[in-house]
Amino acid sequence: MSLQTEQRGFTIGRQVGGCGRWTRFVLGLLGLVYIGTEVAHLGPSALLLERLAGGLLLTTALYIVLFWLLGERVSQPWLRTVIFWLPALFILLPGGWGLGVLLYWSVACLLTALLSYGGCEVVALPSLLFRRYYTVYCPLNAIDLIERRYTRTGNEAEDQG
Repeated sequence: MSLQTEQRGFTIGRQVGGCGRWTRFVLGLLGLVYIGTEVAHLGPSALLLERLAGGLLLTTALYIVLFWLLGERVSQPWLRTVIFWLPALFILLPGGWGLGVLLYWSVACLLTALLSYGGCEVVALPSLLFRRYYTVYCPLNAIDLIERRYTRTGNEAEDQG
């Protein structure tokens, strides 16, 4: 399935406006800055960098496998949301592993911002890799909804005036 959406109206999790893009971009950059700060604070050792890379690779592999195995099988968007957001709890792991999970999320935020992908950040990489889209809700979709509401209201007011 193509990542392009039809222009029948706004669809939560599929379309992102300027504010949503900038929010994702800034959050991605802030994540990278935080990771850099933590690595500098903890001392950039080989063990820390191995754990960070391991956390990134394991998180990426986990999301790709989950997406491949469960994407079509789980049809309820809210259940899919819970399933895909549970691995994000690994961000709490100590010793660099959690930083690897945060690195995955930060890169995904930057990717979604640059590509105007309005879906969930945690499944952005697998979605682009497999060229499939499954509805998964994320906290940043609230920004898209608010932006759409005020953008639509402003455009309707101009049309009436």
